[in-house]
Amino acid sequence: MVAGAPGPEKPADVRRRARIRAITLESRAPGRAAAWYRQALGLTDADPLLTAGGVELRFTLGTSEAPNTLEPARIVLNFLVDDIRAAEARLVALEAVWVRELERTRWGIIGTVLDLDGNYVQIVEPTPDSPACLQRKEEQP
Repeated sequence: MVAGAPGPEKPADVRRRARIRAITLESRAPGRAAAWYRQALGLTDADPLLTAGGVELRFTLGTSEAPNTLEPARIVLNFLVDDIRAAEARLVALEAVWVRELERTRWGIIGTVLDLDGNYVQIVEPTPDSPACLQRKEEQP
């Protein structure tokens, strides 16, 4: 057995939480899917590996014979955006299929489209008084 040097002691009140580091999406055309997400969400990454809110979006070649995701509502990718009207314009230009058109709710404006492989992609522009789960936390460690 190989053991490394012990790590620094953590104060008793500091806890590690599990965090999502990456989401892997299976696609019939991974490069095309990455380009769609880049355009749809205004992401600036240059390579097929995209980053949104500190989470990597990875695209792999699909092995399924199905043309689209069989149960798209099982997983919904939620993206918080600063300007939902700009995101809407990009999605309209990409001829995205709207599952839920933009709607104002008590926690912000929300809308859902299908990506190229039939996955649900939800965009949300939260209000300042929206629930904590919709507030931006990228700045926190």
